[in-house]
Amino acid sequence: MHLLLPPSESKTRGGRGRPLRSRPADGPLASARARAINALLELVGGDSVEAAQALLLPDGVAQDALAADAAVRDSPTMPALRRYAGILYDGLGFGTLPAAEQRLAARSTLIFSGLFGVVRGDETIPAYRVPAKAVLPGLGIASTFWRPVLTDVLDEVLRRGLVIDLRSTDYAAMWRPRGLLVERVITVRVLSPAPRGGHAVISYNSKLAKGRLAAALVRRVAAGGTVTDRDDIAAAWATCGGIDVRPTPNGGLDLYTT
Repeated sequence: MHLLLPPSESKTRGGRGRPLRSRPADGPLASARARAINALLELVGGDSVEAAQALLLPDGVAQDALAADAAVRDSPTMPALRRYAGILYDGLGFGTLPAAEQRLAARSTLIFSGLFGVVRGDETIPAYRVPAKAVLPGLGIASTFWRPVLTDVLDEVLRRGLVIDLRSTDYAAMWRPRGLLVERVITVRVLSPAPRGGHAVISYNSKLAKGRLAAALVRRVAAGGTVTDRDDIAAAWATCGGIDVRPTPNGGLDLYTT
């Protein structure tokens, strides 16, 4: 089982891991990550107003976010599932999971990132803020830069097992399955009652429910169960209090909340 997650703009501060500068860069994404980091440092080393605009930073967070980005090579790191601190990650509740479930979650999750491309749940990363739609000098839009890089890499990483895609639209644009892999990727959408009737994707509800679903899937596998098809996802969803599951024309699933 593989869980594809978006990152969060909110990050846990600090960390005890070695900074990026003090550890060797390796792996299939090393070269692209170095280019992205160099581009980010060039951006934040210039005009702060232009940098904030290119990184889509709201005024209230721009100063702190630019400082974090400027220190991205030298600040301490922590595992990605502890670094990201948004609503989805509140729903996942990684820090409250038993140790066995934490280990499973860490190796099962792939979190997409405008700066790092994709990181595994247990990969240590610094605090930073680079959304998928950020514009980096020499590279262009981050998601567009990463798309060809991730295509071949993820084809290999995801060569076996069911892939549950819980990403938001911006991060889904960074990688799309191709070939036979398409049949093993199930894209999940969460729909909640809309104020004017019917159901719709409501951001807060969707993020929280996706986090809870991810935790339920991890719990199911850790307990000896399977996550190999849509029925298994539906069963996990029921444990989260979900009320309905409906297949979509593209082979995904729409999950409904109360």
